[in-house]
Amino acid sequence: MLRSLLRRWYIVVLGAILTAAGVYGAYTVTPVTYSATSTVVLLPPEKSVKDGDNPYLYLGGLGQALNVLVITMNSAASQEEVIGSNPDQSFTLEQDATSTGPIIQISVAAPTDSQAITLVEKVTSQVPITLNALQDELKVPADAKIGTMTLAQTHEAETENKRQLQLMAVAAGGGSVATVLFVAALDKFLAKRKPKNKRRKSDDKHDGNGSAEPNQSLPDVAARLEPTEARLTVQPVRFANGT
Repeated sequence: MLRSLLRRWYIVVLGAILTAAGVYGAYTVTPVTYSATSTVVLLPPEKSVKDGDNPYLYLGGLGQALNVLVITMNSAASQEEVIGSNPDQSFTLEQDATSTGPIIQISVAAPTDSQAITLVEKVTSQVPITLNALQDELKVPADAKIGTMTLAQTHEAETENKRQLQLMAVAAGGGSVATVLFVAALDKFLAKRKPKNKRRKSDDKHDGNGSAEPNQSLPDVAARLEPTEARLTVQPVRFANGT
């Protein structure tokens, strides 16, 4: 296959140019996104914590409240309320996988660094508002309400170009494979045509314009058509008297 690629180097060069164009197209079409995160912990109600005790010792029973809050914040209504008409922005809430406590991990994505930071701040501030609204619907007393506290929040967004790199890799791989397959198909096609061309040239050389061979003379043809004379051997006949 390497010899075929070297022999059809001009096709390989053309394929490389088209592949490079495809990679550049994937790079320009797929924009880079920016992500930011924050972490929020749920705090137990004031009335459930004994005087002088550590509130962090009472985090065990807040898992169900966390699930309700996460589902509410991830709903389409909450997404529209926070993001509005910005399809390029998104956010998700989920329980922190590295902890068993009621800790929420907030992740946002936006087209620019500043938009990502603004969005993560907005979502983080919306968490206690939504939690308080949920408890107000149930008419929970103030001293029995669950609270929140922000543990960490990024102030510089990170670049997310994983999808861009994936599309560029697909374009590069697809272009390379297509070039190799095209060269192989072209070689196979030309190899099938060579025997036909050789037979056609050989027939033209012997048959000329389709007439009889020019060097063949009429006497030679007549000689081949004459019947071969039969040769008879006469044996002498001997009679009984010896004559």
